[in-house]
Order: sequence, then C-alpha cells, then structure tokens
Amino acid sequence: MDTYTQRIEQIRAERAQSFASDPLSWLNLVGLFWLEDGENNFGSSSEAKISLLQFPQPVCGHFLFKNGKVTVHPTVEMSMNGGGVGSRPLFTDKDAKPDLLEIGRLSIKIIVRGDATLVRVWDREAELKKGFTGFNYYPADPAYKVVAKYIRYEPPIPTIRVEGIGTEISTFFMGRAEFTINGVDCALEAEQSGDELLFNFKDGTNADTTYGGGRRFYLPPPEGDEIILDFNLTDNWPCAYTPFATCPIPPRQNVLKVRVEAGEKVFK
Repeated sequence: MDTYTQRIEQIRAERAQSFASDPLSWLNLVGLFWLEDGENNFGSSSEAKISLLQFPQPVCGHFLFKNGKVTVHPTVEMSMNGGGVGSRPLFTDKDAKPDLLEIGRLSIKIIVRGDATLVRVWDREAELKKGFTGFNYYPADPAYKVVAKYIRYEPPIPTIRVEGIGTEISTFFMGRAEFTINGVDCALEAEQSGDELLFNFKDGTNADTTYGGGRRFYLPPPEGDEIILDFNLTDNWPCAYTPFATCPIPPRQNVLKVRVEAGEKVFK
C-alpha cells in the first residue's frame, strides 16, 4: 500500500473510531423536536409533546420556551453539564458551549436553525450504534485529488443555505473552485463555514452508490489562487445516517455533471 493510500485509510479508520466511541455521535440520535411557545412537556407518554419511550417516566418535566429563550423544569432526576439543573436560560448550539442535559440513558441539547428552536436527543444505548462496524468508501484513488483554480469573491456573495428540515440560514459564498475531473470541466462554490470553506455538492453517483442528499468536505481558505480538492476525503452529511439531523441541501451551482467515484458511499 502506497503512502497516500495509507494516509487516507488512517483518516477513515480514525473517523470510524471517533464515531464508535462518541455517545453523542450522529448514530446515537433518536429525536428532533420543534419547540412551541409556552410549555413543552417531555416523557415516555405518547401524549407528551416531546415523546420518546426511552424517557424514564411518562412525564419527566417540561421546557418553557418564551421570548426566544428556553428553560428546563424537570420533575424527575436530571443533570446539566454533570451538575444540578439551574433556572437560567439554556445555552444552545449557537453559544460557545451549549448545555448538555442528561436524564436516564438520554442526552439532550437545544439547537437553533434559522427561526426554529429545537430539542435534539441522543440515546447512549441506541440500536443503530450497537450495529456500527464502520463506514463504506470507494477505494482511495489519487486521480480524485485535483488542483483547482480558486477565484476569491471580494466581497463575498450573500446566499441562503436551505436545510432539509425547511429552515433557511443566511451565509456567504467565499469563492469558486474550477477544475477538471474525468475530462469534464467542473466548478464548486465554496461556502463560509466558520474559518473554513465548505464544499457541499452532488454528482452522478448520488442516484446509486452514494447518499442521495449530497456529500461534503471542508478546507482552509487558500492563500493564493490554487486549492487542492481531495474527493477521497469526501464524507456524507449526517442525514445519511439519521432522520434527526438538519443537513443543508447542496446549492444548485454545485451539482456536478460527472460521477465522482471517490470518498464515502451509501451508509450500510
């Protein structure tokens, strides 16, 4: 095995190990619930607004959603960040350190997507996680590591990221990568993602061997006018593994008219 292939295989093995050992992995997700103004009770009862059989009691308390803030009011034992539950509004995933609630085998965080505030729930004993043996990939192929021309947008171009759950988020295209793959001229818009560039795309394999919702990879912004795109490092969006993720839909500009037979395949 050559050095390049060894590196790709190592990255893939480390990713699988990270998923296997993480109790908050995408494979542990069991619920996603929209919060409504007022009280949102949670428990194992089918009549609870946030209902999961894994909750220890039919009603375990409620979330109060008021003026855009969420507080939790448990009626059974629950911890927050390893300690007692306070009365302050909960920190969400838009804050530097979101609060983690734990009740029985479940872990809970509040997430914000556009105008929606939601409750995300993980199960440390999730059945999907128990059967996890790794991800499914194309063999590493150096032909899918390409040097692209990078055209930086000055200023960045405002755009709307549309997510699979219907929410919309304002973001920016930071530039465009132009390249040739399998003899076909292609281009991908690079979306802002923190300090990195997100390449969110679809290609001809989505109809059969790869996840239909598209795939992605992240890169640091280049200093010059070239950027290396390694499609062997392409991953699936979390929606490939669970219906409880909130994945963005690839922009129409990033639908490639070619098969990219590299990176992660359909999850099994």
